[in-house]
Amino acid sequence: MKPVYLTASAIIMCYMGMAGAIAEIKAFFPGYSVQVIQTGVTAINLMIIGGALAAGFLSSRTSKKTLIISGLTLVITGGVLGFLFHDTIYLFYTWSLVIGAGFGMFTPTMTSLLVDFFEGDERNKVAGMQTSFVNGGGVLLTFAGGLLAAIAWNFSYLVFLVAVPIMIVFTLKLPSKMMYPAEKTRWNNIPSSVAYYSFSIIIFMLLYNVFPSNIALYLQENDLGEAALAGGANAVFMCGGVFFGFIFARFSLKIGDYLFSVAHLLLVLCFFTLCFTGSLTIVLVVSFVGGMSISMTMPQAMYSISTKIPPETSVAAFALIASISPNIASFISPTVIGFLSNIFSSSGDSVSRYAAASVLGIIFAGIQFASVRRRRIRD
Repeated sequence: MKPVYLTASAIIMCYMGMAGAIAEIKAFFPGYSVQVIQTGVTAINLMIIGGALAAGFLSSRTSKKTLIISGLTLVITGGVLGFLFHDTIYLFYTWSLVIGAGFGMFTPTMTSLLVDFFEGDERNKVAGMQTSFVNGGGVLLTFAGGLLAAIAWNFSYLVFLVAVPIMIVFTLKLPSKMMYPAEKTRWNNIPSSVAYYSFSIIIFMLLYNVFPSNIALYLQENDLGEAALAGGANAVFMCGGVFFGFIFARFSLKIGDYLFSVAHLLLVLCFFTLCFTGSLTIVLVVSFVGGMSISMTMPQAMYSISTKIPPETSVAAFALIASISPNIASFISPTVIGFLSNIFSSSGDSVSRYAAASVLGIIFAGIQFASVRRRRIRD
């Protein structure tokens, strides 16, 4: 099951392929602002939250296989219909919502299979490897989306067809019966520890999203390259996550939840360096270092809650960790960081945002360290 699980993880971020088509979409809809187009793309992220909530609710009423196949069906449907019918902005938004709902159902349900098929040290290793595949797939599928968009913007929808072979494999390999019958499962059955890890993911992703959101502006402001180079920097950032995912287990077994503090400090190192460097080489190096942080927090959160939750609540718990919390953070990050950056500069430049994120990262690292220490003493 491991190859199936990891391969399926590689498509979790394939919706990022649409981000590379924003310029082409804007040209196709000249009467709408860039913000309207960007909102149409990010509507996928917002609808992921709705789909994840639905998955958590339905997990006590149907099988994981049904939820996974249903989610992938929505993704494929949105991709095909988006490719064929895309003449109005309303259709553009509609297909984003359909695709987002599909990923919202698919991602937490598929991720929760970690509880069903893996145990002990193997579960720890697979959790780290999964993040590597998520990031690696994100890099490749974002690149593929950009190539398809170069033909015509609606061709970028074809990247979602990568879900077809995944759906076929799950149809053939995943048992049809419910893994754990759970007629009375409800959201309030989820242990309080899940809330702690959900909050940890929110504060981490709040900072993690600062890098990709501002790197294009940063490169332009500092005359380090054209905005197109930002795609390369983002790829390097994600490659850092790919790298650390494969060595995650050995660190997790030694320091456990302290990895959250380490992850924040790596982001601080990345952001603080960006505030002062004038070298593109250094920018790329710290991008890689900062990118490793995602493969410390996400697999650690997933592994930790997998040891604390009853199997029947696994979909709801992973919906919070893998879908709802990251997307809430993505939504609020620009507003929070933009507000705090005014402390450093009223100009709203990228350096002020990275400076604000650095300070916030130090605070979060301290809070996480104290929290983990307190819980270990108590236990």
